[in-house]
Amino acid sequence: MKHRIILLNFTRKDAQVIAKAGYNVECGFIGTAVGSTSFPYLTPHPLYEYDILFYNSNISPELENEIDKHPHNLLNETGSYEALKSFRTPPIVRISFIGEPRGANNLIHGGVSCIKLIHAEQNVSSFQTYKGSTFSINELHDLLAQFKNQVQSVKQFFVIPEEIYPFHHHAVLVSRSGEQVAGYGTTYSEKNTTPRYIILPELKNIPLAVVQILQCLENIFPQLFPDKIRRDWLKTDEFLMPEEKTIDTDIQKKISETTIFVDAMKKKKEEIAQKNSFVRGLLVATEDGKIDPETRLSGVVMTALEFLEFKVENIDEKTRSIIKKEDFWVIDGNYLAITEVSGTVNKNPKVKEFNDILARLATIYKRKGDLVLPEAVSVSGLLILNYDIDTHPSKRPKLYTGEDEHIVETAIEQGIGLLSTVELHKVIMAVIGGFLSKVEARKIVRRLGRIEYDAITQQGAQEGRGKKPPRPST
Repeated sequence: MKHRIILLNFTRKDAQVIAKAGYNVECGFIGTAVGSTSFPYLTPHPLYEYDILFYNSNISPELENEIDKHPHNLLNETGSYEALKSFRTPPIVRISFIGEPRGANNLIHGGVSCIKLIHAEQNVSSFQTYKGSTFSINELHDLLAQFKNQVQSVKQFFVIPEEIYPFHHHAVLVSRSGEQVAGYGTTYSEKNTTPRYIILPELKNIPLAVVQILQCLENIFPQLFPDKIRRDWLKTDEFLMPEEKTIDTDIQKKISETTIFVDAMKKKKEEIAQKNSFVRGLLVATEDGKIDPETRLSGVVMTALEFLEFKVENIDEKTRSIIKKEDFWVIDGNYLAITEVSGTVNKNPKVKEFNDILARLATIYKRKGDLVLPEAVSVSGLLILNYDIDTHPSKRPKLYTGEDEHIVETAIEQGIGLLSTVELHKVIMAVIGGFLSKVEARKIVRRLGRIEYDAITQQGAQEGRGKKPPRPST
C-alpha cells in the first residue's frame, strides 16, 4: 500500500514542493467553525483514509481562489468528524501549524481536540528550548528545536491538559513567560515510542518544514511509508558481487593516492608561502618593535631588495654616532642609496619622512671625514614607505600627490627616490612572474622622484619574451 498524506489549507504550489520530495500528498480545506451548525471542509477522501495529516491555520488569498466554493459540512460527515475528534482511527500522525484562530478554542482542526488554544500577545520573538525527556524522540525533538530560528510569528499558544493519556507530551519551545509554542506527543507500546501529534507556530517556510518533518518520520517511523521501505542491508559488503568489491577497492586506492597528493601539495604550498611571505608583508608590515625583526617592515623590505640582488648593508650599528636613523645602504654597482623605511596606517605619509632623509643626506656630505663610503659610488637617497595599510593596494593614493606634489620635484633635484611598498610589490611580482628581469627591476628602483612600475612601458621587452605584462594594480 502507498502512504497517503492530506494537506489541509496548503496551496497547490506548496503541495508540489512536498510531492517533489517524494511524498504522496493531496490537498484539502478546513475552514472556520460556525457554532454547532457549520464546519466547512473539503478533502478528496474521508480523513480516516490518510496516514498523516498536516493542518495550516493560515488560509492565503491564493488558497481562497483555489478551493471549492461549496465545501462539505464536517458535522454531517460522521467518519471524518470522528477522525478529528479522537485517535481511534487514522490519521496516525497529525501535525499542526497554528497561526490565525479558526473559531475553536481547541485544536480540533489539527485533529488534537484535547489541546486548548489561547491568544498570544503580539511580537513574541524570544523562546526557550526544552530538552527531551522520558518517551521523547531525540531526532524529532532536535528537528523541532531547530525551527526556533524559522518562526515567522506566534499568534496562538497551546495548553496541554494535566491528563492526556495515552499520550506523553514533550514541550520543545516556550515563551519567556512559559507559554508553549512548539511541542509533540508520543505513545509507547511494545517497547516502541511513536510520534502522534506535532504542534508548531507559523514558520517562514512551511513547505520546507513539512518535508523535513516527513523525512524525520520516515527514519523514526518507517511503517508509515510502506512503499518507501528501504532494504539498505542489500547494499552492504555482505551482498556485493566480487566485481563490485574490486571497484570499491580501486576507488579507495585512488582516494588514498589523491589524499596523499593533496597533502603533499598543501605542504609544498605552505613552504612556498612561508618562503615568500616577505612579498605579502610588503603591503601590510609595520615597524612594530614587538614582532620579529624579519617580519617588520624594514626586514621584509631588506629581503625584497636582496631578492632583486641589491647589496644591502644594515649600517645602524656602524654609524649610530654619526648618522642616526637610516635603516641601511642599498648598493648596485656605483649606485649607493641611503635608505630609510617607514610605515603608517595613515592615508598619506607625512612630509616629515621626506624631510628626515633629506637632512640625513646633507649630514653625510657635511661629515664625509667621519663616515667612510665605498669608493667610486654616487650617493643618493631612497625613501620606502608603506601607508594606508588597511586599504586594498589598488585603492591607495600615490606617494605625495596633490598639495605635496612639490616634494616629488624636490626629490628629483636632491637625488632621492620615493618608493611605496605597493610599487615595490608590483616589481617583485613582475620578476617572479617572469615579466621583468632583476636587472630591469633594479633600474626601476634606482629612479629618482616618485618611482612607479608601469607595465605598459615594460610591454616591449615582455612581449619579446612571449609573455603578457601583469596588471598595474595588485
